[in-house]
Amino acid sequence: MADTKKDLKEIFPEEKESKALPFASTVEDIRKKVAQLSENKKMGADLLFMNTYMASLAISNVSRPEIFSSAANRKEYISAKYIERVDTLAKKWGFSYAEALSIVAERTNNINLKSMLNRFSNAIDSGVPDDDFLKNELSTVRSIYRSQVEQGLEMLKKWGDAYVAMLLSGTVIAVTIMISIAIYSPAGMENTLSAAYGIIFVICFFGNVLMYTSVPDDPKTHGLTQRTSKEQETIHAMERVIVPLVIIAVIVLALLGVYAGLIYLLVGILMAPLGIIGFIDDTNITLRDNDFSTFIRSLGSVMGGQGATAVHAIGTIDRKSLPALEPLVNSVYSKMNLGLDDKQVWGKFIGESGSNLIYKYLNIYLDTVMAGGPPESIGTVVGSSVLEQTLLREKKDMHARSFIILLVPMHVAMVGIFVVLYRVMVVLTGSVTTMMSQFQNYSQAQSGGASASAGVSPGQALGGLTMFTNFPEKEMGIFVVNILTILTISNITASRFVGGGDRYMFYFYAALFCTLTGLVLLLAPSAVNLVFNPEGLTNMGKAGAGALGMYLI
Repeated sequence: MADTKKDLKEIFPEEKESKALPFASTVEDIRKKVAQLSENKKMGADLLFMNTYMASLAISNVSRPEIFSSAANRKEYISAKYIERVDTLAKKWGFSYAEALSIVAERTNNINLKSMLNRFSNAIDSGVPDDDFLKNELSTVRSIYRSQVEQGLEMLKKWGDAYVAMLLSGTVIAVTIMISIAIYSPAGMENTLSAAYGIIFVICFFGNVLMYTSVPDDPKTHGLTQRTSKEQETIHAMERVIVPLVIIAVIVLALLGVYAGLIYLLVGILMAPLGIIGFIDDTNITLRDNDFSTFIRSLGSVMGGQGATAVHAIGTIDRKSLPALEPLVNSVYSKMNLGLDDKQVWGKFIGESGSNLIYKYLNIYLDTVMAGGPPESIGTVVGSSVLEQTLLREKKDMHARSFIILLVPMHVAMVGIFVVLYRVMVVLTGSVTTMMSQFQNYSQAQSGGASASAGVSPGQALGGLTMFTNFPEKEMGIFVVNILTILTISNITASRFVGGGDRYMFYFYAALFCTLTGLVLLLAPSAVNLVFNPEGLTNMGKAGAGALGMYLI
C-alpha cells in the first residue's frame, strides 16, 4: 500500500514532498492558489470542449481505451492532463477505468471536474455504455456551463455598478483631501497624499479583482503562432515597434517636464492603430463564430446524407448564407479542388479564422470523422455546442457593452472633477494673492498705514480668503496626475476583463481612455479660465481696495 502511494506521487506531482527554504512554502501556496483560480475560471468552457470531443468519439464507436487516449492527447484542453492521469493509471498501473477515475477525482480541486469524473466512474461500475453516458453527460455539462455563465453575468451587473460607485467614492475622498490641503496647507501633507494614493489604489485593485472573478472566461483567439488572421498578423508586426516607442516616449517626455495632457493624448494616438485593428479582428471573430455553427451542421449533413467528400459537400453548401466565413470557405474549396492536402488546408482555415471556437470544434469534427464517425451526427453534436457558446457570448457582450458605455462618461466625469477643481484652486489662490497685495499697497498709499490703526486688515476685508494663499500648486499638480493615472489604468483593465477578447483589446481601451484623459487635461483649464476669469477676480480686488480706502477716509 505504501509503495502504491509512493508510485502515485509520480503521477500526481503536486503531492510530492519538497524541502524548501523558509517562506518558500508560502510563496508556493500563493502561486498554486492563483493557478487554481485561473484554472477554475477556464474549466467551464474547457469541460464543454472535452465532453463534446469524447461524446463525438463515442458516437464513432471508438473503444474506451481509445477515447481516453485520444482525449489525453488534446493538450490544448486544460482537463487533458487529468484524463491523461486516468489513462496512465489504467494502462500502466493495472487499475480499472472506474478505479482510475475515482482516484483522479479524489485529487482534483475543481468541483465540476471532480463531479464529472465521479459520475463517469459510477456509470462504468453500473455497466452504462460509454456512448449513452457521454451523450447525457454532454447535456449536463452544457446546462452547468449555461448556469455558470448566467450567474457570472448577474454578478457582473452588480459588481459593475459597485465598481463605478467605489471609484466615485474614491474620487470624492481624493477631491476632499485636495480641498483640505488648499484650505489648511498642512506641513506634513506627504502623508495625507500617500493615504489618498493608497485609498484609490485599493479601490481600483479590488474592483478589478471582483470584475475578473465575476466575468465568465471566453477566450476568442486561438493563440496559434504558425498561422493567424490578417489583423492579428498586422498587430503582431506593429506592436513590436509601437509599444516600445510608447514606453520610451512617455519616459522621455515625463523627464522633460512636458504637460501630462499632451503625454496622455500622444499615448492614445499611438495606441489607436493597434486598438482599432484589434477591435476589427475581435468583431470579425464574433461574426465567424456565429456562422460556424451553421457551417459545421451543413457540412456534416451533406457529407452524411450524400456520402460525399468534404470538397463536394462544401461545393453543395450555400456559402452566401455564411457572410463572415464565406471568403475562408471559398479558399478551402479552391485549395481542395487543386488537390492540396486536406489537413494543411483545414489548418490554414483555422489559422486565418483567428477563432478559438473554430480551432477547438473543427478539430473535434475532423478527428472524429477521420476515426470513422458519422459526419451528420457529429456535425449536430459539434454545432449544438458551438451554438450554446455563441448565444451565451451574445448575452455577455450585451452586458459588457452596457458596462463600458456607463464607464466611459463616468471616467470623463471623474477626470473632469479632479482637473477642474485643481484649476479652480490654482486660479483662486493666484487671484487672492494678487488681491491681498493690492489691498496692502492701496491702503498704505491712502492712509500711510492707517489700516492697521483702524483695525482692518486685508485678510479681514477679504472675508477669510487668505486661507487660499498657500496652495501648493506643484505638489497638487503631481497628485492630480498620479490619481488620474491610477484611475485610467484601472478603467483600462476593468474594461478588458469585462469586454473580453485577446490582449490587443488592452490597446483599444488604452487608446480610448488615454485619449479621453488627455483631452480633459488639455481642455478643462481653458473652460475654467472662461468661467473663473483671473482678471475679473483681480478687478474685484481693486474695487474692494477702493471701498477700503473710502472706509479709512
